[in-house]
Amino acid sequence: MTADNWTMKSNNSPRSGSSGHTDGPSAPSRGRSVVVALSVSAVSYALVQSMVNPGLEALRGHVHTTQLGVSWVLTAFLLSSAVLTPVLGRLGDQVGKRRILIAVLLLLTAGSLVAALATSLPVLVVGRLLQGAGGATLPLAFGIVRDLLPTARVGTTVGLIAAVSSVGGAIGVLVTGPIIDGLGVPWLFWLPAIANGIMVLAVLLTVPDTGTTAAGGRMNWPAGFLLAATLILLLLPLSLGQEWGWGSARTLGLFAAAVAAAAAWVAVETHSRFPLIDMRVFRMRPVWTANLASFLFGVTLYSAFGFIPSFLQTPAGTGYGLGESITAAGLLFLPATATQFLGGLAAGPLARRVPTKTLLVAGSVPTVAGFLLLAVLHGSAWQVALGTAVASVGFGIGLSALSVVVVHAVPAEHTGAATGMNANIRTIGGAVGAAVVATVLASRTTTGGFPDEGGYTAVFVLLAAAAAAGLLACLLIPAKADPGPQAEEATADERVPELVDRPRPF
Repeated sequence: MTADNWTMKSNNSPRSGSSGHTDGPSAPSRGRSVVVALSVSAVSYALVQSMVNPGLEALRGHVHTTQLGVSWVLTAFLLSSAVLTPVLGRLGDQVGKRRILIAVLLLLTAGSLVAALATSLPVLVVGRLLQGAGGATLPLAFGIVRDLLPTARVGTTVGLIAAVSSVGGAIGVLVTGPIIDGLGVPWLFWLPAIANGIMVLAVLLTVPDTGTTAAGGRMNWPAGFLLAATLILLLLPLSLGQEWGWGSARTLGLFAAAVAAAAAWVAVETHSRFPLIDMRVFRMRPVWTANLASFLFGVTLYSAFGFIPSFLQTPAGTGYGLGESITAAGLLFLPATATQFLGGLAAGPLARRVPTKTLLVAGSVPTVAGFLLLAVLHGSAWQVALGTAVASVGFGIGLSALSVVVVHAVPAEHTGAATGMNANIRTIGGAVGAAVVATVLASRTTTGGFPDEGGYTAVFVLLAAAAAAGLLACLLIPAKADPGPQAEEATADERVPELVDRPRPF
């Protein structure tokens, strides 16, 4: 299938990203094929992201490393994803989103193959670095949807892809145990390698070329380097600060260096003729408020799915532990997976009837309630399953609706970069949340090596507070954060007057 026989939206001006559309009899089926391919691609990355965390102990034995060593399996992936997501998103805007999406899926496949064949930690880390490129899958998918589909369908479709992707992350927690028990540790990577290889073919066959939306220019590699340095210098101490000590010279020095690198990055971007991330986009109220809310969603979502499986597997001998196996702990996330998917699926249709801001605020309430419920009731498996299921309703609604806010708020030529940074900010929130959770639990560790029950209760209360802060952040989002299902696509100048091109020093 080529761009020539795509009939849902024709690009008279490939670089504009905002032309009219014509519908033909084959448009609905072709549209569904594209949405399915993009959704499954997003799920493939989400599975890669989430399957490893519950299997870390099995991976540690597989590659014969220490507890600190195996933590690099997560850290390498986190750093790679954070650095490559906005860069690849911007490249998609400049050289074509379909082309970059195929390259991303190939890197994801290659990384999975390397990790599957790894018998030592360094080789496994290389595989995880390659897999991190998959972080650009979601922003590229959003950009393709915006380029190809009529404006009235963009919000619903973006919400659907975001919902399916978030459920993919929950499914990863669910299937890790059965894969390790039934097939072995390498199959945590063989299965994604096969799936992503198939998705390369699916995208080639179903997704048409959309051209480019960035109005000329070139890739700003100095800005990319400074952004990468900022993220690495920030995420390294967040990931390893518990091991190094939060007050150590190494931790504090890296945080200080991150601040300096961030200042240099902003200065370069502000004065660049071809910015990687246009700082004027970040000053738009819908964008910065959505990014703030995404950060707080990341704090709660990624923290919860990171430590609750460990809580479920805590031995009963501690007096409060449930002693569940890794497989049983994953199965207990099945209700949460279902409610997160249903919440995300409902977000699109609901956004047609109520303002996005109202939807986000209402969607935050179940997340607050779920963590408060867990703080009080966590003495049995069904109580934990109930609390996570309630909280996940809000996760599904929030992640879908926030993606829609960003996609609709920015000009077409900034879609990949802006949504990539939104995903990055959520990842940073997850790293901050994980660091806070690890610190609290470590401070309450008993002589048996496990945190006491009060430590987990404190964590649930902290996450409820973070979810409440996320609710307040959603209140800051403008009441009309998206143009609605019947609005016409605005040009960059109409949508954001302050983004009208004007001379820059270089």
